Amino acid sequence: MAVALVAAAAVFLFVVSGAYARFTDLLANGSNNFTADTLNSPTGLTATGGSSVSLGWTATSDTYASGHRVFRGTANGGPYSQIAQVTPRTTTTYTDSPGAGSYYYVVRAYYQNWESANSGQASSGSTGLLNCGANAAVTTNSGDNNGFQTSPANACADDSVYAEDPSSGTGSSLSCSSTARDRHLFYNYGMSIPSGSAINGIEVRLDAWADATSGSPAMCAELSWDGGATWTAVKTTATLGTAQATFTLGAASDSWGRTWTAANDFTNANFRLRITNIASSTARAFRLDWAAVRVTYTPP
Repeated sequence: MAVALVAAAAVFLFVVSGAYARFTDLLANGSNNFTADTLNSPTGLTATGGSSVSLGWTATSDTYASGHRVFRGTANGGPYSQIAQVTPRTTTTYTDSPGAGSYYYVVRAYYQNWESANSGQASSGSTGLLNCGANAAVTTNSGDNNGFQTSPANACADDSVYAEDPSSGTGSSLSCSSTARDRHLFYNYGMSIPSGSAINGIEVRLDAWADATSGSPAMCAELSWDGGATWTAVKTTATLGTAQATFTLGAASDSWGRTWTAANDFTNANFRLRITNIASSTARAFRLDWAAVRVTYTPP
């Protein structure tokens, strides 16, 4: 397509080829002169994050560009839809909050109504915070061997009811590995992660509290990828208060010390979350409203 623009003593030819703009001057007109040019794409696009995706890129090298347009798709290679326009040209970041799923991004430079070709593609994915579908007390070498014995399934939803461990073990210990402390398993999270994805991080959200703060009550979390035969290193909450609070263990970029396989490690048969209740007292009552898990990944 070619569009001719005639104005007084100058004639400019704007030529669009493919997805980029090219300006060619036929007659110099002082400071309004364009030389032959292609509107260059931004480069180095990256996408990181979990519930929010942080995008960053290197600006187009063409200083006359007005800014950049951000596009998002749900399939590798597009199609993409525009989700944002950022100015000026030196603005090279954008934060997107698309929800759970796999997303693919490109960025284009623009000048007035003209756009560059796409940047390279970047991708990010998240399962969102997931509820467990099943639970079970650990019944050997785990304190009273009954875990959260009162309504444990209540920890599988974010609501106003909770699981409770009113008698928290057979010995006073602040060690997460103590066999005197009660433990409980949560699993069947129903994760859907594309095969071949790179796992970036895992977050465990515990909405928890205790009947009192004496004895420094806390909860320990471990993850298993083989049905409970093997466990990651432990992560521990801060001291629980007497009102419900949210504790996040891990992060969108924290893999809990191992390399995960998307196709196998997160199936209902293999993935487990184990919670251990600790305190330097056996009199503490532990309460858990929600034991949620979120996995952040880069889809293939």
